[in-house]
Amino acid sequence: MKKKLIEITNEHNIVCDNPYCDYKAIHKPNVDINDYLNSYLNKPCPLCGENLLTQKDYDDSMRLLKVINWLNKWFSWVMLFIPNKKRKIVTTHVHNGINIKK
Repeated sequence: MKKKLIEITNEHNIVCDNPYCDYKAIHKPNVDINDYLNSYLNKPCPLCGENLLTQKDYDDSMRLLKVINWLNKWFSWVMLFIPNKKRKIVTTHVHNGINIKK
């Protein structure tokens, strides 16, 4: 299997942005990420009723996935020179922009 510059795990979760709500929808690996996100677009949170995924957050998520795919297509060759132990794990959260956390 070819190493990718940016690996996307199957841990795509929808979380309620209400700070007082702890709802989280877990993505199942056999479900396409686009179908998964579409099923939560403009849907209310089952616990508090707030919007789980706004159109803007959905568009930002799709844009992020496109950028990652483009980077992997053109720059994965760099991984030939980077050992696995040097790789770093980061997470992203898309709400009011794309937020990257270490």
